[in-house]
Amino acid sequence: MAIKLNIVKPTTQVEESVKQGYLYKDISLDLNPYYTERSELFASSDINDLQPLYDISAIITSLKNILTTSPGEKILNPLFGLDLRDYLFESISETKGYFLGEDIVRGLPGQESRIKLNFVEVIVDREEQQYDINLNISVPSLNVYGLTIFGVLNNDGYTFV
Repeated sequence: MAIKLNIVKPTTQVEESVKQGYLYKDISLDLNPYYTERSELFASSDINDLQPLYDISAIITSLKNILTTSPGEKILNPLFGLDLRDYLFESISETKGYFLGEDIVRGLPGQESRIKLNFVEVIVDREEQQYDINLNISVPSLNVYGLTIFGVLNNDGYTFV
């Protein structure tokens, strides 16, 4: 006797990614409810706890985790993350902005092997006492080239715009 579980059926996005030879998957840590639609007549939507992220969204989430985690914070992987704490409470300067960019260029590709880092631009904003950081990446396996991610490093930490 066989039991068929429809809840394990992959989504069309998963099927398309697998056909192309890749599937990058992660979870969203936002607390927004995630609904699963069913195709049956009169079926209600299911609320799921965790929202899955696929492909480029999963990679961007990984980059956010790397940039907001300091080495030693992740217990099972103490080398994970970039140490941007040194730049948080120091005075803003062009020299420190240069070294911030160098730390990202040296550390990010080793932490996230799916990306190619095209360039990092660090803009010193003395009035706001922050560094504006623009990351330009490519993900060759997904045919994504020249994607720019904007972030800000200030006394509140690293945030994405």
